[in-house]
Amino acid sequence: MALFERRRRPDLPQAVRDAVPLGSGERVLAWATDENTGDYAVATTYHLGLVGADGGLVWQRPWHEAESGTWQGDSGLLTVVWVDHRRPTQWLVREPSLLQQTLRERLQASVVLADEFRTENRRTVRVVLRQNLATGSFIEQIVPGRGADLRDPAVAAEATARLARLRSEVGL
Repeated sequence: MALFERRRRPDLPQAVRDAVPLGSGERVLAWATDENTGDYAVATTYHLGLVGADGGLVWQRPWHEAESGTWQGDSGLLTVVWVDHRRPTQWLVREPSLLQQTLRERLQASVVLADEFRTENRRTVRVVLRQNLATGSFIEQIVPGRGADLRDPAVAAEATARLARLRSEVGL
């Protein structure tokens, strides 16, 4: 046994790789298997996807649709929160993987500029100018925190003003 022997991780199964549609210039960056379901979380240059244990694509979403990601190392729970407030996606990932690092890097790469403010009732609203990593186009997002009401005229006006400032900062 070598002193610094590295344990090689098995390759992504070909059926899983084939299930993930890749655009021009896109490639698989990292993947992990959910220990609860046997499904595969697959990170590509432009998307995060889920391939079922049966090898079929369940979903694929661009990085700019993910608001945040967290990994709890002690439990192995990897969670992705979506901008549209759909139910967060969770996987149990205890095996070593580059998925956690790739998730962080791709989310950061999609954020061009961000700003945050508190409403009168101390709720947080985040305004974000993001980039679609596949096309290079900009996407404006207003992400209300729990209890923040975007229908409130003062909140809507503040969010609009802050988005205008972000657009101005990048020359849009």
